[in-house]
Amino acid sequence: MSDPAPTVSRFDLRASTYEDSVLQQFLFVPVHQAALRLGRRILPQAGAVLDVGCGTGRLLRAARSCYPAAELVGVDLAGQMVASAIAVTPRRQRIRYVQARAERLPFPAASFDLVFATLTLRHWADLPVGMAEVARVLRPTGMLVLADVFPDCPRRDPWGRVLRRRRCSPASAELMPLLARQRLEVAGLEWVRWFSLPDVQVLGLQPIHRRAMPVPCLQGKSAFHHQESMVPAERPYGMDGAHYR
Repeated sequence: MSDPAPTVSRFDLRASTYEDSVLQQFLFVPVHQAALRLGRRILPQAGAVLDVGCGTGRLLRAARSCYPAAELVGVDLAGQMVASAIAVTPRRQRIRYVQARAERLPFPAASFDLVFATLTLRHWADLPVGMAEVARVLRPTGMLVLADVFPDCPRRDPWGRVLRRRRCSPASAELMPLLARQRLEVAGLEWVRWFSLPDVQVLGLQPIHRRAMPVPCLQGKSAFHHQESMVPAERPYGMDGAHYR
């Protein structure tokens, strides 16, 4: 278990300028779009949506048009991020923000149809406990959309993807034991290109008792070319991806 205090302090300091970061345009927005697209394809209706590690609420603001009648809730451990999210979110969007950690979500069991966790896993103090909490608040008919960069999921070129279509793993080896423990299975999969770093893997996960849809490990042009067009060719950040948030 890691100490979350340094991470919280760092994000508190960045909260006032977080919306203006260049990463919003080149990383967060494409990832949010892919996550919402996957969510709507597999779960077109949702009564309650949670974003774990919501930052300033950008994903939830975009989610309002996808789920116009849903209760939208965001949690973030950094108090200043929560304050900024409240400040930049129009009241008419009806989004609630709560300061809380992934490892201790302040909600009853089976509260949400759809849970997002995008580019936030590496900031959790205890990943297994956080995954258990997310599974606890997820309804039996719901879905978790998880997006992050994993070392064993390298960048994929379009031709290599086609050739490896039948052999690609539906989820990172790092995640598989955690998913099995929480009885979650892959129902959908996309990638988002991120400069020359490994792609961001976007996973749609459902409780294992539900029959999962065939995993769209590759969607030909649709996923790759759509995401490639959003990201420039150069790479201004670190090789290990540690600065993506």
